[in-house]
Formats: sequence, C-alpha cells, structure tokens
Amino acid sequence: MKKRSFHYKKILGISLALALFLGGIGIVQNILDEHTQNFEDETVVKVDENQTKENKTEEKKVETLKSPVKDGIGIVRYYYDKDDDATKQEQSLILFEDVYRPNQGIDYANKNEKFDVLAAISGTVTKKTNDPVLGWVITITNSDNISTTYESLSEVSVELNKEVKQGDVIGKSGENVYEADLKNHLHFILQKEDQLYNPEKFIGQTLDMIK
Repeated sequence: MKKRSFHYKKILGISLALALFLGGIGIVQNILDEHTQNFEDETVVKVDENQTKENKTEEKKVETLKSPVKDGIGIVRYYYDKDDDATKQEQSLILFEDVYRPNQGIDYANKNEKFDVLAAISGTVTKKTNDPVLGWVITITNSDNISTTYESLSEVSVELNKEVKQGDVIGKSGENVYEADLKNHLHFILQKEDQLYNPEKFIGQTLDMIK
C-alpha cells in the first residue's frame, strides 16, 4: 500500500513539475511576444521618421527666385502696379512711339556699363530670339510652368532647348529700341503660365509662392 502511495506521489510530482515547466515556457513566450511587438512598433516608427526626413529633404529642393544680376546693380524702372502710389507708377511707365505703356517687368542698369545676366531659376531655354525692337530675348521655363524672360541682351551664351542651372551666366546686358532711354540695361519678366507677376516682390521667396 505504501509503495502504491509512493508511486502516486511520484506521478503527481512529475505532473506538477511538467505543469510548472510548461507554464514557464508560456510565460517566456508571452515575454518574447511582448518584446517582439515592441520591436515591430519601434521599426514602424523608424520607417515613418525616415519617410518624414525624406519628405523634408524633397521640400528643401524648391528653388528660391534669385536676382538676375549681381549685387550692386539696381532697379531703374519698376513693374507697373495699380496699387502703387502715383510717384512709383510714373516710374513704371515706358514711353514708346509717343505712347506711355505700363512696364510688365523690372529693369536693371549699371551706369550704362555692360554686366552679366544670370539665370534666376533652373529650367529649359524655351525661347531664344534676336528681336529688332527688344534685342536678344531669352526665356527659361521650369517644370511648374514658371518662366523668366530676359530682354535687351547684347550677347547670349545659352542654346535653345538646353538645360540651365540657377545662377548660370546666360548673356550680357545691352541696349534696345523699346526702352532706348535706359541705354544699357536688362529687362526682366516673371510669369507663371499666362499670368505676369512683379519680380521684385518674389525675389528671395520660394517659387511655390508664385500663384
């Protein structure tokens, strides 16, 4: 009888030990599952953070409209804006063939001295022509249909349909018939699609502000 009791106790002991062992495995598995879940969550967060950094990098690639001339060369005729005061509006008119016309760009001059003309944006040369009234004319257009036009050039150093980078020298200032009173100068125009904008207001701002 004592042997049978000892046998039962031995079986019970083994059963309890096995139960504890299996229970321990379950606890360990739960801990591993929790850590794995945390690892997966952390991985997702890191991917999201990396994606955010990539998006910010892409946003930083938006160009800023640059001046088409070097420092020290000033504006001598302004863009005509109906909201400007009378004095500035008077400085924004062009007299041609005895008719006053509103200036649709801004004009730079340097005491009648020739100066380098720079690409204000990166893009493609979509126009290159030698106009009898306006002089050499260059237009650069980017992928957002923003274009900058440079008139009254005496020399050009870019080719039609070629890519240019912002800041590249595209030509030199000169004289034309349309604004003969300014002598050696650059006439600079800013457009988005068919809409004209005042370049002076957007120089130093990102191109996505032009709208």
